[in-house]
Amino acid sequence: MPHESPIKAGVSPRAITRGSATGGKSMPAVPVLQQKPKEQNGLLQKAEDSEQPQGDHNAVSAVAQMKPADWAASPTIAAVILHEPGYFSTWKKIVKAINEYKVLPENAYGRRVGKLDLMTTLIAAWKEGHKDDTTTARVVGIRGALPGLEGLIGVERQELREMLFAHNVRQYATAGTTYTSRTRADVSFTVTKAGDKLNVVSADPQITGHIQYDLRGASIDLKHFEASPEGLGIGSVLMHEFARFANGMGLATVNVQAPAYSAMGAYDFFGGVPQADRQGAFNTRRGQYETVMGLRNDDGRGERIADDPNDETYTNFISEEAKAVGKSAANKAKFATPDISAGDLERVEALAAQAHIGRNVRNVDNVKRAARLKALSGFLSYDIAALLGRTRGQVAGKWTIGE
Repeated sequence: MPHESPIKAGVSPRAITRGSATGGKSMPAVPVLQQKPKEQNGLLQKAEDSEQPQGDHNAVSAVAQMKPADWAASPTIAAVILHEPGYFSTWKKIVKAINEYKVLPENAYGRRVGKLDLMTTLIAAWKEGHKDDTTTARVVGIRGALPGLEGLIGVERQELREMLFAHNVRQYATAGTTYTSRTRADVSFTVTKAGDKLNVVSADPQITGHIQYDLRGASIDLKHFEASPEGLGIGSVLMHEFARFANGMGLATVNVQAPAYSAMGAYDFFGGVPQADRQGAFNTRRGQYETVMGLRNDDGRGERIADDPNDETYTNFISEEAKAVGKSAANKAKFATPDISAGDLERVEALAAQAHIGRNVRNVDNVKRAARLKALSGFLSYDIAALLGRTRGQVAGKWTIGE
């Protein structure tokens, strides 16, 4: 599915950024992304613009991790080791752990984290044992060196966590399960992982789709999603495989990067919810869209549509959805009847689009639906356990699963 705004990937304290020029196809069910209509509510437009992060949409961050020996040779560590331990046995153990750390293999992620954890435990024990000593010069000197050491340990631990996560992501492989349609025995495919994508692989060139993700530190974002032809349930399989992937990486939630408004119905079908830490902002934005789209509840008459809603936000939203619905209907018709004429395809597309517009006249319920989806596009996420359960049922209803 097309996505509207570039998201700049976050980088760690020692990260480098590389650009890629991958580009993305639009999901057949969704037209090429249109410019957002200009809102008549200036405050809403200003807030909406402020929420669109800037940067390279295809940016990929890679942690430039120091080798253990380089880490241990840093000026901060050198300053720590300068402090003579004297009779402080705990301080001797801290220095010993640093020296042991610097000879560990670079890819020994677990052992490296374990040694950093040991340093943290020993530092806490040293602090507790000397918390009342504020006069001994050696103690004061060591205490002054600890914040720098603790900060360095924290950065190193986080970067190791990100490196281990990235390693696990690279090593992940799908099961290679074959999915065969329950209604079309000639329709089957597998899903394989290659690079940053989960791809549909089928002998039929008409059966296509993929989900692309972004590696974001120790997490991933869903970046792009498409499946064709629509209506067979290929999208449900892809989302189920993605949920299995995310679950296998130990993730509880995954955010979606700026999905297009016209694609929000499909994303909502899979149970998309607002990001937990941005629920308040989502509620505010939804209320703003409801007002802009004409919803009123301010004069004792209950919820109603304004007598003369002077704004095109709602009609533009429905029109974009209608284009997607029409295109989807045409794709399904073409797959079902390969020799269908161009004129008949145009009629299928036009009738489906018009029917969607007819079902979505401006009323209270329809405005609430549109405002929610339009607002949700800026805050969309999935609970992975819920996505697994939801898509498992969807897949079971449409596909038989073989090895």
